[in-house]
Amino acid sequence: MRHAKEWMPRLAILTLPMLGGACVSVSPNALCEGTGPALARHAAALAETPDDAVAITGADLVALIDAGCGRK
Repeated sequence: MRHAKEWMPRLAILTLPMLGGACVSVSPNALCEGTGPALARHAAALAETPDDAVAITGADLVALIDAGCGRK
């Protein structure tokens, strides 16, 4: 039983955060509505950037979030 005293606290430390994270939920609607204005500002800034790589990857990211939120 000596070994159980050594690994039980470690097991608890590893598993408790996973259990706590499973109880948290985020409403997709709240997330989409909350990020909408910031995404619009980001998209406008991307349209003005001279860096093609930043503009392309940023536009891809905005498009993915918009698609996930049901926006066009």
